[in-house]
Amino acid sequence: MNSLCAKGIPTLGVDIDRNRILTLMESVTPNESLSEKALRSYLQDNLFLATDNFADIRECSIVIVAVPTPLLPDREPDYGPLKSACALIAPNLKNEALLINESTSHPGTLRDLIAPLVAGKRTDMAQGIKFACSPERVNPGDLQYSHSNTPRVVSGLDEVAKTKVKEFYENFVNEVLVVSTPEVAEMSKLLENSFRMVNISFINEISDYCSNKGIPVREVIAAASTKPFGFMPFFPGPGVGGHCIPVDPVYLLKNANEDEIELPILESAMKLNENRYRAIVGYLDKQMNGLSGKKILIEGITYKPNVRDTRETPATNILRGLKDVGAQASWHDPLISSWNGSDSTPISAEIWDAILLLVFHDSTNTSELLANSKRIFDFTGRMPKFGDQVQIL
Repeated sequence: MNSLCAKGIPTLGVDIDRNRILTLMESVTPNESLSEKALRSYLQDNLFLATDNFADIRECSIVIVAVPTPLLPDREPDYGPLKSACALIAPNLKNEALLINESTSHPGTLRDLIAPLVAGKRTDMAQGIKFACSPERVNPGDLQYSHSNTPRVVSGLDEVAKTKVKEFYENFVNEVLVVSTPEVAEMSKLLENSFRMVNISFINEISDYCSNKGIPVREVIAAASTKPFGFMPFFPGPGVGGHCIPVDPVYLLKNANEDEIELPILESAMKLNENRYRAIVGYLDKQMNGLSGKKILIEGITYKPNVRDTRETPATNILRGLKDVGAQASWHDPLISSWNGSDSTPISAEIWDAILLLVFHDSTNTSELLANSKRIFDFTGRMPKFGDQVQIL
């Protein structure tokens, strides 16, 4: 929305969440990528309108589906939001409209799920409607790469759809790549995030090895990074989080399993990430001669720095794992006041036996961390070294 309105393109936002709509219409921004000043300007200039009336879509020539594709409690893909959105949109699409899917899912989603679903909800059998996709490419909190300077991969079910979707994104994106089929575009997104999952899981495994051998892994990474070819640095941490990296590979694995295709490397990486908290708790237990009764504070519970997003955050399992072994575990985050039914604990509430620095925000107070802890285990590599008090992992 921000990119479209900034180019003077009137944009309609439709959502089933009435509270979200009211919040937007009151110029309250939903995330860090859109300033309240910009949102207020778009509303005043009639460039943006938020509504829960899906009938308003009938005035739109281009409709984008951008809904979450999360996981169910059993870690299975949840297609519910995508199916519901398409069912609500379908009866209100004008003939010859372009429907673009930005939601991430398995290859074949546009062709085998969305297009038949939309056609089945219309009496005119989706007359003239064109179907395209452009998997979302966004890095929340990134000040360098935005929608405009991040290339977009697009495709469509026919040549007309490919042309239309390319022309649309060229209004606000510097580089648009048209690929042969929607399946190529959909798979490219899954490859991007599966690649990151595999490499992050691998470097965490290497980090554990280096830790046991007394080798500073970040110095190893810096040394390897001097090679000008054949190496890409990844850095260890508490595990991956967010709405993409821990989720997208699940959609790929599920689809592969349905076709009896094995992806053992990706499956192993997923299991390593899911069990990362166990390795962390076990390491802390050895380092601290037991965790039972120890006062532990987790600092930073969002999934990445400077973003108010806790989806799939590694902090969830780490906190639970600490409590399972009897630690008196609490959490603090300068960006989050309440989470999972509990409130952020002030750093100064205790002299903590240990603080686990999982995320380093710009607003992280290092002096306060040092003043209120016996030990700090830094999973970010950004804490200043302070004698034996700080252990960089």
